[in-house]
Amino acid sequence: MSHIVQAGAVHGLTAALTAGTFVLEHLWLKDILDLSASSATVTPLTDSPGQYFVRRDRKDRQKKIKIFNNKGVQVYAIERLSALNPVWTLVTIPQRQEVATINAGLVSRSVDFHNKVGISHRDITADFGLNGRFRSFYLDDGAKYSWSRGSKFLEKVINPSGGIEEIRERVAKVKLMRQFKFDFEVLVDEAKIDREIVLATAFVSMLTQWGTGEITDTVGPTYIAPKSEVVKDDEPTVNNDPIDKEETSPIIVVVKNQDDSIEVEAVDEGLTS
Repeated sequence: MSHIVQAGAVHGLTAALTAGTFVLEHLWLKDILDLSASSATVTPLTDSPGQYFVRRDRKDRQKKIKIFNNKGVQVYAIERLSALNPVWTLVTIPQRQEVATINAGLVSRSVDFHNKVGISHRDITADFGLNGRFRSFYLDDGAKYSWSRGSKFLEKVINPSGGIEEIRERVAKVKLMRQFKFDFEVLVDEAKIDREIVLATAFVSMLTQWGTGEITDTVGPTYIAPKSEVVKDDEPTVNNDPIDKEETSPIIVVVKNQDDSIEVEAVDEGLTS
């Protein structure tokens, strides 16, 4: 019976979040969600993150969520036994290996990972304060990780509440793709955090923190340049154009003959006698 109450309450919470965000958008007040008095140093997300898409299954919208990579291939699914159950399971596709059990309840929110060394049960708590509104959890590195309410960034927080000594390193970001549709893009810096941890914890925020009322002005996924196109500002460029032999300067050789006469010869560069 408690499961039924929890599931119904979460559905109502998601609807309320959607309606609330919709109203704030139309009153031009959405920026209040990102109000922060923090003086922390913020490190931006990498410009070449992993990219995933989280969408409801059209044939079974209440029990199945599909997760695709940036090539349109389904790589994960999030499923539950019934629409009245607040507990979901993250599995790999097509292997169907269980990755995590996700409890997205109204009061109790947590993730139990099944294949992570040193990481098992993780509670997800609500943080409210002058720095903003967050859903937070801890990993085995001892650092705090927080999903923000407004900007939808996942930040690794070093020295929380440390003023100018606080560092917020952005390691993932979520974007709503279509208003009123459960259709999200997830960007992950996979060099800094496990993508499965990001997907599982982001799903909790999708249901209990964000909703789908945000006005979207996107025409598609975030453009991510292929790695061959990404050139860092401080990285010297190398000119690999072939050398035109006609433009190279010849080597000048002075030859003294036996009769003391002098001859000057030009030899093409690169040739040896």
